[in-house]
Amino acid sequence: MKFGIIGCGSIARNSFAPSLMNSAKTDLVAVCRRDLAGAQAFAADFGGCRAYDSAQDLIADPDIEAVIVSTPPDTHRDYTLAAAAAGKHVLCEKPMARNRGECREMIEACQTAGVRLAVAYRRRVFPQVVEAKRLIAAGAIGKPVCVRTHYSGWGDLSSGAWQMEPGIGGALMEMAVHRLEVLLNLADAEAVAVSAMIDTVHHDWQVDDTDAILLRFDDGRIGVHSTIMTSKPRRDFAQVDGADGRILIQSLEFGGDHIELETPGGVERIEVTPLAAPHFDQPMIEDLVDAADQGREPICDGFMGFRVQAVCDAARAASASGAQVDVEVF
Repeated sequence: MKFGIIGCGSIARNSFAPSLMNSAKTDLVAVCRRDLAGAQAFAADFGGCRAYDSAQDLIADPDIEAVIVSTPPDTHRDYTLAAAAAGKHVLCEKPMARNRGECREMIEACQTAGVRLAVAYRRRVFPQVVEAKRLIAAGAIGKPVCVRTHYSGWGDLSSGAWQMEPGIGGALMEMAVHRLEVLLNLADAEAVAVSAMIDTVHHDWQVDDTDAILLRFDDGRIGVHSTIMTSKPRRDFAQVDGADGRILIQSLEFGGDHIELETPGGVERIEVTPLAAPHFDQPMIEDLVDAADQGREPICDGFMGFRVQAVCDAARAASASGAQVDVEVF
């Protein structure tokens, strides 16, 4: 499948473009950046593909079959709608959009156009998460009763100015969304209500640096997430508690090489094979190709992007009101 990338920032350079170049299922045809010289330099580093300074020109390229939207979140809806109208499949960088309403528009536009929409919550295909899902399905910990995810690190929102912009930046939209997707994936249930504290407790930021979110699912179970951007060193983990044991993902990072299964009989270390740098988006890109060929939804589709954003929207409202807030279901 022939791809174009809108946006030539760090994630495009460090993963999307290398992954497209490395896959036998994809070709990188064109890239786009408002600075044409920057787009041309980027293209030269990745096979000499075409370079545009307009997203509309890239989307109009008749050779392109799918678009990766790798720009700040406040542009995701418009680029996705334009790509869908042109009949292109879309892989959208996270967070999917500014709010759940924009996510809904993106899903409906792609459905109407008959194209596939995937959202790059890349931990969905990390081997440690895939193995955890397999163990849960196999009954290794009995009935799951609680899922929790956590991220700690010292705040550094310096890779893009948008990360410091209220509404689209901050700990919730930059860091927490990844772990909320993992939480929803491992819980395999719909979040229906949220209580939260979304705050700035240390940094001199206009956006949040600390989030604590409590979720209730439609089957009565709970989920817990926290993002703390005021603590060194970096820590990123997930835990699934079951009636008969628990699964510990001690590292949700891209290089994680094992998980732990804890039961009354002891703790078993289960090895997994990490994805190879810098191709950690290759499995998700190839899944989009397969989804388009097979007429199915991608493994992390627009509906999951909506679910994550609906939780974020509810968390903001809950934090502002001090009350539990219902989560909108698509």
